[in-house]
Parts: sequence; structure tokens; C-alpha cells
Amino acid sequence: MAVNLDVLLQGPIFDFWAVPVVFKPIKSQPGQPDYTRRGILNTYSLDVAGLDGQLYSDQRTILDIRESEFDVLPQQDDHLVIPLDCNDVPRGEYQIVDASSDGGGQTMLTIRKFETIM
Repeated sequence: MAVNLDVLLQGPIFDFWAVPVVFKPIKSQPGQPDYTRRGILNTYSLDVAGLDGQLYSDQRTILDIRESEFDVLPQQDDHLVIPLDCNDVPRGEYQIVDASSDGGGQTMLTIRKFETIM
């Protein structure tokens, strides 16, 4: 019997960790209005060692989403707004730079802060 990870595992995890997110479907659905779904926000560090022994440190910010909660999945160059994270800290607007599915019903969106230059 097949195990439905989306229902048995991801549902409870998202019920506990996910926060509301406003998606702006600029590329995935041009001309359509913004809509609210939810996602799990995370940032982790990346350290790259150079050949000369120097260490370059950066970070990667991601938003995990359940594919079953979307009629059309967000894609690269769509925007999203995270009004508050799980600690009630305002996060702001982001641009999706990459999307990858895990094959089990969850997609990881790699996002970067979107700021307009005045």
C-alpha cells in the first residue's frame, strides 16, 4: 500500500510551522490577482572554501510549499510577501529565483529579498 506523504506527514508539519504568504503570480499567471497561501520559511548558511584557503560565507533563504495547496505552482520571477514570520517579525517582499519539487508533494522555492531602488 502506498503512503501518502502529503496527507500523513506534510499536512501536520505545515499546520504547525507554516505562515501566511501573499503570492504575486507575475510569471506563473500574468494578469491574475495576488492570492494567499502558506509556506515554511527557512534560512541556512552556505560556506564555500576557496583554493587559497579563504572561506566565503553566504546564506540561502527558502520557502517550502505544499503542491496540493496550489492550482498553479509559483515559478521563477514570481514575487511573494511574507507579512510576518513564525516569530511575528515582518519579512517583506521576495522574488523567487528557483523552484524544485521533492517528488513527494513539496516544492522548495529559493527566494531573495526584493528591494526597489529609488
